[in-house]
Formats: sequence, C-alpha cells, structure tokens
Amino acid sequence: MSDYCGLQEKFEGLPVLARMVPGRSFGKQFATYALHTERLMNAMLSCSGKHVIVDSSKLPGRAMALAQIPGIDMRVIHMVRDGRGVAWSLLKPYARDANSGLQKEIRPKSVFRTALRWSIVNLAVEYLSRKLGPDKVLRVRYEDFVSDPVAIMREIGAFLELDLHQIGSSLQNGEPVGPGHQVAGNRLRMNGSVALTRDESWRARMPAGQQVSFERLCGWMLRRYGYL
Repeated sequence: MSDYCGLQEKFEGLPVLARMVPGRSFGKQFATYALHTERLMNAMLSCSGKHVIVDSSKLPGRAMALAQIPGIDMRVIHMVRDGRGVAWSLLKPYARDANSGLQKEIRPKSVFRTALRWSIVNLAVEYLSRKLGPDKVLRVRYEDFVSDPVAIMREIGAFLELDLHQIGSSLQNGEPVGPGHQVAGNRLRMNGSVALTRDESWRARMPAGQQVSFERLCGWMLRRYGYL
C-alpha cells in the first residue's frame, strides 16, 4: 500500500500535466501504478455490485493519469465555483478534530495563493478536456447547481447515461442526502445527512479589498466562467 501511495503522489499531482506533452513518456513505473489502480477499481466494482465508481477527488492530475489507463471509461464533471467564494472559504482556519473528519489542522490560505491555485486547477481541467474530447468532460457551475439541481442533475444524467431525476428532485425539495462510502474528503461526510444549500456569504462578509485583489489576479477567468 505504501508503494502505491508513493506512485499516486508521483502520477496524480499537477506536475503530471507536463508528461502529457507529445513525445514524453510516463515512465516504467506508470505501468505498475496503472495495474494497481485497475485492480483497486475492479475490486470496488466486484464488492459493491455496482457498475459505476464516483471518484470525488479534485485533482486534475489524477484524472489525467486515469485517462491513460486502458479499459477505464472515464467521464469528468468539472465543477466550478466563483473563485472569490473559494478564497473566502479557505481564509477560515480549522483545528484538527478527527471525530469531525479533520485529520489535520487547516490553516488559512491567502487570497493570492488561492487565486493562483484556482487558476491552475481550472486551466488544467480545461487542458484535460481538450485531450479527452468534449464528450468526456462536462462543466457545471456550483451556483447553477444549487439554484436548479433538477436541471443540472438531468444534464449530468444525460452525460453519464444514467437516470438521476430522483436525486435532482430530492435535492430541489431540500431532502437530506446520506453520505455514501468515502475513504476521505470534506468534513461534512461525517454528518448523518447533508442538505443542498446555497452559500454565497462571501458577497457580504468578504472584505471588499480581498474581493478586488482576487478580481485583479483572476478577472479574466471569472469572466470566462460568467462571474463578471
């Protein structure tokens, strides 16, 4: 397991994007990574009896690596949120609390750092989209999802060739959704259930100077996604 974790760090980080340049090889170790990953996913399918795995990780490097493994029919949902809201969320510190799903202390991130990472990650997914083709990547805005989950889940369902109408209706009606099987992730997974709620508190609570700073750094991308 430790060897596999090491391979994940090597092949799933943002630097893997450089390996996508034509003519560059992923190296001999990638075959081992691909073999372990495929075995893991096959075991998950076998044990669960399902035919779809939802990978809720947010690393475009991981998606890029998975795309290189033959036999994996991968579809990517590119969830975008207004970067100012992301920056406001990451300005908040959280103390380590394993019982609440926080395995380590979360320190506040500067607006500059968040702006840089927000840009890099979204550009990386757009690069991935061009590599995979438009039929393999669907972009969804967080704000549209919370405003009309029925329509967005219908769109996602068509993209994945699944009937997600009931899920969309439940979210629209404010019904709580129980967390599925997750190895790690957002601390909210530790709650008994989660209801879809719109969070745009940053508009009123984030200092104007910080909002302006983010807009100066990432205004072109905010406009690209319809936020300015």
